[in-house]
Amino acid sequence: MIYRQLPARKQKMKTEWKKEWNNNLIKAVIFDMDGLMFDTEKLAADGWKYAGNSLGFDIDDEKLSQTRGRNVADARKLFFEWYGDRVDYDKARSIRCDYLNSRLKQHGMPMKKGLCELLGYLKENGYKRALATSTHRETVAWYFELAGLPMDFDVVVCGDEVENSKPAPDVFLKAAKKLGTDPERCLVLEDSPNGIRAGSGAGCKVVMIPDLDHPTEEIIKLCLKICDNLSDVMEILIADKN
Repeated sequence: MIYRQLPARKQKMKTEWKKEWNNNLIKAVIFDMDGLMFDTEKLAADGWKYAGNSLGFDIDDEKLSQTRGRNVADARKLFFEWYGDRVDYDKARSIRCDYLNSRLKQHGMPMKKGLCELLGYLKENGYKRALATSTHRETVAWYFELAGLPMDFDVVVCGDEVENSKPAPDVFLKAAKKLGTDPERCLVLEDSPNGIRAGSGAGCKVVMIPDLDHPTEEIIKLCLKICDNLSDVMEILIADKN
């Protein structure tokens, strides 16, 4: 069921939530990182297009959407399906990474609206917190350092630590297991269609905060709610507790 961010429906949303769920269902919140916590996906997309211009291949927004949320191994397979031997994925990825990293070093890490507020709320109210991302751990640590944020999570699971990347549910299943929490009691926060599919496939409740990808009918059906920003997630948690 989808609840929109319309003031006139706030009371209705609260009633529908109580009707559908038992109180205090959510015990843990699992975050994606790129495009959800940090505003990096646009830079990454620009980096891929820069790599394409440098190496002589075209990559459009539809292809880029398919890569979001996937780990390096899966993205490499996609590139081979699209371009065969004509494009060296690892060389293209290196160019993309250099493009992205140079701009992050120059301008700092842009954080998504409501991130610090939500993290503080979760800690103050005793929720377990996990980070589940397709990005490698070394890069994750660097991103948090750039943002000036501590990696204050109970569990961190990275893309090089699971067999199958999103849209497979592995990363969220592993996070829930390490948290010691049933997936159905975990709320997954995601921005990408692949991440939404992964969270839903793991049996978690999923909230989408769209970034570059707008929700399709398929994605809407998989989501508990679609929020404008991370601050809105607190409304879900408050409704769950009341």
